[in-house]
Amino acid sequence: MNMPDPKYEKQDAFFDVRHIETGIKKHAVRGASATISASVVNYGLQTIGTIVLARLLSPEDFGLVAMVTTFSLMAQNFGTNGFIEAVVQSDGINHQKMSKLFWTNLLIMLALTAVFAALAPLIAWFFHEPLLKGITLALAISIFFGGLATCHVAVLTRNMKFHLTSAQGLISGVLSTMLAIIAAMRGMGYWALVLRRVSLPFLGAILAWAFCRWRPGIPEKKTRIAPIIRFGVQTYGNFVVDYFRKNADKIIIGKLFGKSPLGHYDRANHLAAVMPNQLSASLGGVGVATFSRLKNDPRKYIDSYGKALSLLAFVAFPGSVWFTLIGRDMITVLLGPQWSEAGKIFTALGPAIGIVIIYETNIWLHLSLGRPDRLLKWGTFVLIAAVSSFLLGSRFGPIGVAVAYSSLFYVLLFPALIYAGKPMKIGGGYILAILWKYWFAAFMGGLMYWLFQNRVSFNSSFYNHLAPLARILYCFFLYSLIYLGLIFALFKGFKPILLIFSTLKGVFGNKAGKI
Repeated sequence: MNMPDPKYEKQDAFFDVRHIETGIKKHAVRGASATISASVVNYGLQTIGTIVLARLLSPEDFGLVAMVTTFSLMAQNFGTNGFIEAVVQSDGINHQKMSKLFWTNLLIMLALTAVFAALAPLIAWFFHEPLLKGITLALAISIFFGGLATCHVAVLTRNMKFHLTSAQGLISGVLSTMLAIIAAMRGMGYWALVLRRVSLPFLGAILAWAFCRWRPGIPEKKTRIAPIIRFGVQTYGNFVVDYFRKNADKIIIGKLFGKSPLGHYDRANHLAAVMPNQLSASLGGVGVATFSRLKNDPRKYIDSYGKALSLLAFVAFPGSVWFTLIGRDMITVLLGPQWSEAGKIFTALGPAIGIVIIYETNIWLHLSLGRPDRLLKWGTFVLIAAVSSFLLGSRFGPIGVAVAYSSLFYVLLFPALIYAGKPMKIGGGYILAILWKYWFAAFMGGLMYWLFQNRVSFNSSFYNHLAPLARILYCFFLYSLIYLGLIFALFKGFKPILLIFSTLKGVFGNKAGKI
């Protein structure tokens, strides 16, 4: 680690994390607890926001904005997916380097804002939608706003202040959704969704500066940040590749089928992705920060990763099955009967929800081990596989694309985790031993529920006469009982549940505050 400069001793204190390394388990548990708690609340609030907006706006409104955000969010995430990880895992970061990184990042974001605004006519031409010019120009400013928070969130993450980063995301998300709902109620149409996208990073930047007391200075010319920039660019390169993989389906559907089918697919995809995004994205910062501190102790590293997989699998796999079983009813209840096509698409996306959550942990391994280069290689391969499968599925319409999406992750899960874990010698046998019981309990439980629902005459008649909301609740309680029963049988006890309680109790005693 670089020797601190006495002149910047107070500012450099923000980057000294030696006190964290002595209590890494406590910080990791509290961080995970805070992010999971915030994710649950955010999931509920965002779902409510989606319900309200879907009933105030049309599929065409969502389709129009989705055509632009498919590209704008890629630029907006430049520093967020790259520089934050670089700062977290760096051993030599200090006030001078961070200040130079702040101004460098801000200049880059300003340039990306200008370039994206200039692309407005091209985006409108690509989708054959003249209205996209104005939407693109308005969304361009969100790119600059996104850059204002990057370094402050990085400082909070490096210090494992996940209760503050969680609060920042939660509050900005709620406020931006409220603004969009007010705008939609006033008849602003798709501009309400644009307002939501622009206000989200703006509010996030205000909160990041409020929660983090570090302030950038004027760096000395001799300050070198080339390794940080290199790590950040490599990580962002993977983000771009992965981003196109995540959005290639929307681009293909928007291009081939137009704004209305894209609107249905976008809402179904959004609801299907909420669970993976909330768990993976919120825990991603905890995972990278924690495993970065453990990379010099392979035994602890592997053991901690195994426990993380167990916790995620216990929730993710049954969640995936449950969403698949109640997909159509869920869309009807949440969005209304006019979104019936979205219900069919959501059901096709459901089987992949849990698999995607586990799949995304490969990013934790690559970045915590300082290997964004391997992550980029893997991401490039996955992008080619995804585009090929989506194009093949598009022959059967948006639902065919959704089926291709789900199938893709079943094929890629084990190769992704084995490749990512290779430097730490995490093998396929180790991963399979952890996951198979959860997967078997979840999907066998789903099959048993489906057979009971559709093959037992008295239950089938009873179920079909229930209202959609009642069917959702009925499925939740009955399927949960079946799943927990299978978990008890396979583990010969409730060890997974005890593990969750033992982990989440760390949330108590966590104190909020600025740094």
